[in-house]
Amino acid sequence: MSSFHDHHGQQKAFFEASPGRIATRLFGHPSFPRTMRCKFTFLARQLAGCREVLEVGAGKGLQLTYFLDRMPDDCQYTGVDIAEAPLKEARERLAPRFQDRVRLQPAVGEQLPFEDSTFDAVFCVDVLHHAASQPTMLAEMRRVVRPGGRVICVEPNPLHPANLVYLRDPIEKGLFQLTPTHAREWTRHAGLVEARLENLPVFFPSFPGVLENVYGTLERVLGHVPVLNRFSTTQVLFASRPVA
Repeated sequence: MSSFHDHHGQQKAFFEASPGRIATRLFGHPSFPRTMRCKFTFLARQLAGCREVLEVGAGKGLQLTYFLDRMPDDCQYTGVDIAEAPLKEARERLAPRFQDRVRLQPAVGEQLPFEDSTFDAVFCVDVLHHAASQPTMLAEMRRVVRPGGRVICVEPNPLHPANLVYLRDPIEKGLFQLTPTHAREWTRHAGLVEARLENLPVFFPSFPGVLENVYGTLERVLGHVPVLNRFSTTQVLFASRPVA
């Protein structure tokens, strides 16, 4: 248990401080949203029929308004994060028209403060590799999603060359644990079914912005090329809670 507390303490301190590392500077870059919006556009399509969704690791909510613009008008969103400072930023950044539909609160992914079977779907973006225990976090996501509901984890792809910069990063190096074997083990331990790991066809950086349309066209092509499609920047772990 102490290792859990140590890990969470390290993660919370890191994200409360909003450090000036490469990834943080990229998230703040005015052109970076293209990459993240590809992920949230994908999630909005996957969750189109959901009325109550939970995001684990909501952070600063940089794409929250963008995401909710693509969800049903009656969708209720709950976001949790281990660090409180980013959640305050997320609330301030959120468009006024969505304030009544959004609940934000601090929590860790391995101990979600919700009743069983609360949400239609639970998802996270670039967060699973930060967990102290991926099986435990997935088990909690399973617990709070309704029977038959979906669990979707969008994660960095360990095979993409750009992610090699994180090999020795104590905060990010967990991303290299996401392999097909581990995905099967984690989801089985969590009691999830229909698990699969797929690549999301996002290959290029978000800048320079003038190349945005070119990047999009190339990604649609590369996503269908065998072998090459395995080297996209992003993987997605899909799973579901058993119906009974």
